[in-house]
Amino acid sequence: MLQLLLISTLPAFTLMLVAPAATHKHCKLVRELGLVALLLARELLHHSASAACAWGGEGGGSSNKERERERGVRIMPSKAKPEPALAAREEGEEGTEAELNAAALPLLDLPELALERVLEELEPPSLAAMACVCVALRDRCSADTLWGRHVNRKWGRVLGAAARKEWEAELAARRSSGALPRPARRRSLADSLACAWPFSWITCRWLKGNAVAAEPAAATPSPLPSPATDTVAAWYRAVECGEFSFPAQVYNREDGHVGFVLSCYDAHLRYDRRTDTFTARYPPHGRKPAKEESGVQWSRVRSPPVSTPAHDLHASGCLGDLRPGDHFEIQWRKNKDFPYGWWYGVVGHQETCNANEHLCRCHEDDMVVLEFKHYAAGSRWRQTTVSRKDHREKGDETDGFYGGIRKLQTSDEISTWRKFWPVDVLN
Repeated sequence: MLQLLLISTLPAFTLMLVAPAATHKHCKLVRELGLVALLLARELLHHSASAACAWGGEGGGSSNKERERERGVRIMPSKAKPEPALAAREEGEEGTEAELNAAALPLLDLPELALERVLEELEPPSLAAMACVCVALRDRCSADTLWGRHVNRKWGRVLGAAARKEWEAELAARRSSGALPRPARRRSLADSLACAWPFSWITCRWLKGNAVAAEPAAATPSPLPSPATDTVAAWYRAVECGEFSFPAQVYNREDGHVGFVLSCYDAHLRYDRRTDTFTARYPPHGRKPAKEESGVQWSRVRSPPVSTPAHDLHASGCLGDLRPGDHFEIQWRKNKDFPYGWWYGVVGHQETCNANEHLCRCHEDDMVVLEFKHYAAGSRWRQTTVSRKDHREKGDETDGFYGGIRKLQTSDEISTWRKFWPVDVLN
C-alpha cells in the first residue's frame, strides 16, 4: 500500500516543483494536473484506511465470537444508542424539534413579507451571494429597492445627483460603443473538481489560477458577484470595488496644506476597500497638472450641495437674506485659470455698527461684510465686502477672485465646517 501511495504522489510533487519554472502558457495546466494527482492520492489513502479498519473490525469480531462460544458465554446484544434528535424529543426538549422544523422549511416557502424582511436584513456581500443561489432569488436579491437602501446607508453622504448622472452617462457610452460586460472566467479543471469532490483543503488561493494576491486574503474583502450593469446593485458594486470614480468635494484639500484650510474643492474620488479611504483626483490648476491625494477619510468628503461646475460662477440667491452672524460658503479662486473652491466664513457688521442686535441695521445696507475669522486681524484675507444688488465676480490677481455665495441652512453643515477649524490663527 505504501509503495502504491508513493507512486501516485511522486508525480504530483514533481509537477508542483516544476510548475514555477514552466512557461506562463503551460504553468496553469501543469499545476492543475499536479492538483489532480494529489486529489487521487488522498482518495486512495482515505479508502485504503477505511477498508483496513473494516477488515480489522470483521476479523477481530469473528475471533472474539469463537472465544465466547468456547467459554459458553452468551453475548447479550447491547441496547442501541438512541439518536440525539430522538433522545431530545423523549426528554421533552421542544426547542430542538422547533429548530429542526425551522431548518426543514425552504426559504422560498416563507410568506412574501417575511421573505422581504429577511432580505432587507442581509448585508451587501450576503445579499449578492444569495442572488447566486437560484433564478427566483436572483430576481429578488437584485431588486433596486433593496440595493437602494444600501446605497443610501453607506454612500448617501458622498454620492449626489452628479455622481448618478455620470454613472448613467457611462452606461449610455457602453451601450453606444457596444461594450459588453467582461465575461466570467472559464471554469478550470480544479474548479470542476472542487465542485465534484468536497475537499475542505482546496483553498481559494489554488482556485484563483494565475492571479496571485499581493496581500493576505483576510486583509482584502472578497468582491461582490457582478450583477446586471443597469441596476442599482451594479452601481453599488462599481463604487465599492473602486471601478467607478465619482464627483464629490473634499474639505481641506491636500490635508495639512495651510493654503487650503477651511476650503472645499471639487474632485473625482475612487474608493479603496482595503483602507476604507478614498483617492481624490483634483482638476488641474491652470498649467499645473492634476494632483492626486490618497488616504482621504470619510469625514473630509461630501456630495456637492449645488450643481454649479467648478469653473462657473454660482448664482447667489441669498444675498438679500444675509444678516450678521449668518454662516456662508463663498467661491474663491487665485486667478481665472483656476477652478473655484468653496470657503467658509461668517457675515460681519459694518464699521459704523456697534454690533448691538437691537440697534443693528447692517441687513439694510447695500454692502455685505464677509469675515474669515480663522485669519488674524489685519490680514488681507480677514475681510471683504460684496454688493447685495449687483453681485458678480470681484477681485484681482493679488487677492484672488470672489464668486457666488451660498448661505448655510442647517446646523449639520455648520458643525462640519467647524470641525476643521485650525488650532492656530492664520496670517
